[in-house]
Amino acid sequence: MANKFSYVRLEHCPKCGSTECENIFALFPGKPVQVYVRCKKCGSFVARYTLLRYTSDKPYESLLKAIRCPRSSGRQMVHELEAFSEEVEADFKRVLEMLEVGEDERKIEEIIAERNGE
Repeated sequence: MANKFSYVRLEHCPKCGSTECENIFALFPGKPVQVYVRCKKCGSFVARYTLLRYTSDKPYESLLKAIRCPRSSGRQMVHELEAFSEEVEADFKRVLEMLEVGEDERKIEEIIAERNGE
């Protein structure tokens, strides 16, 4: 199977270059979930992301929220849960393997722009 990831990059602080970052989730009425990234080393703003979907290490809860299909049978739900968990774990493993080979040196904005054909 071809690797569906083209690039991997750690989040780097634009001020000090550290990769030690923390995510701060913000929920504002009427807006999608925002994630603000702050450098743990110097406290600088690093980035903000807008979430479309969130997957945690509790794949069952994430799957239930993602599919929201009350007509699914128990057997179908178990199958979907297993496939969902395996996919997330396999993707995470591939990302870590790619990171070991070497991260892309470009800024994340440049990587996204290339992906979007800008």
